[in-house]
Amino acid sequence: MMRFRIYGFLVCVLFLFSCSTDDSVNASNGSNDATSNTPANSLSISRDNEFIDLFTRYGDGWTGGDATYSILLPDGRTLWLFGDTFLGTVNPDRVRPPGWQFARNTFVVQDGEDLTTLVKPNGSNFVSPDEPGWWYWPTDGTIYNDTLQVILPAFRSTGGGSFGFEYAAIDLALFKLPEIELISKERLFTEPNIAFGSCVVEDSDYIYIYGAERTQPLGKQSNIARAANGDLRNVWEYFNGTEWVADISKAQGIVSDVSEQFAVFKEDDMYYMVTHDFIFGCEIYLWESPNPEGPWDNQRTIYCTPETVANIFTYNSFVHPQFSENGDLLISYNTNSFNFSDILSNADNYRPYFIRVSNWK
Repeated sequence: MMRFRIYGFLVCVLFLFSCSTDDSVNASNGSNDATSNTPANSLSISRDNEFIDLFTRYGDGWTGGDATYSILLPDGRTLWLFGDTFLGTVNPDRVRPPGWQFARNTFVVQDGEDLTTLVKPNGSNFVSPDEPGWWYWPTDGTIYNDTLQVILPAFRSTGGGSFGFEYAAIDLALFKLPEIELISKERLFTEPNIAFGSCVVEDSDYIYIYGAERTQPLGKQSNIARAANGDLRNVWEYFNGTEWVADISKAQGIVSDVSEQFAVFKEDDMYYMVTHDFIFGCEIYLWESPNPEGPWDNQRTIYCTPETVANIFTYNSFVHPQFSENGDLLISYNTNSFNFSDILSNADNYRPYFIRVSNWK
């Protein structure tokens, strides 16, 4: 989100990571705790101009944001969840003129080619914590018994400029459908060490909840929890490296060097993880596993984002299975800048982009 979660020297670090930014790339080896192999087939990647154009907005609600989670609703619409969001007018030359509005989160409903932005009547956050001064950056969610469940990490300011914030809690919100009206909120964790909610995977007996845990100043590892019967309100269990346990303090990481937010999905009895380079590089990686908790192997680079140059960086890669066609993947990622003026001078510096990936298995 528009939270510059790295220190200034990382502007230089970005230039240490380079790869091809062509629209078609070959899978390549990467380094991680997971095993790396080179698949025989070659990836085929194209920019998805339909979705890129859909989110190239000039007014009437959302005009830029990050996170870009999506949830397929029972009536066929898609709900997009965004963190820090710009509202207001964008000029034809993509400049944001004075008078723009800003919200910490928005929900955007897609019905065909129509997008409807959900915010409070005054243009403020769609949903907020009860604590004054806190805010939500929404993550993933699910549908259970025709009710929308969304995981909402809550943050608070610690002072100190762009980096002056911290996780304060993680809440679970329930919304009535089809109206997407808030029913209730409950607190899952206070001052969490693991940011559960990076993504969820619905499976036959459980819903799996993935999260990121900081292991060093710049490094994160993924962790996994589960709740029975697809209901996030049920008791959570955590994987300790060998078995599922009730004690969250026993949770062990399953993949290292992941980004804060990432995607896991299931296809043909296999689980796949997609994550951006963990220090805002250009690479998007893919792993696979026969089990939701791993072991994860066959890591490869599937794309390098061409927007990553100078002050512009990319992050938060997500998969949107409801829009898959002929076995391909629709993947989104976000652009942002270390220089806030870049976001005002060109709205395309703070928004999602979309690619389609074929021959990815």
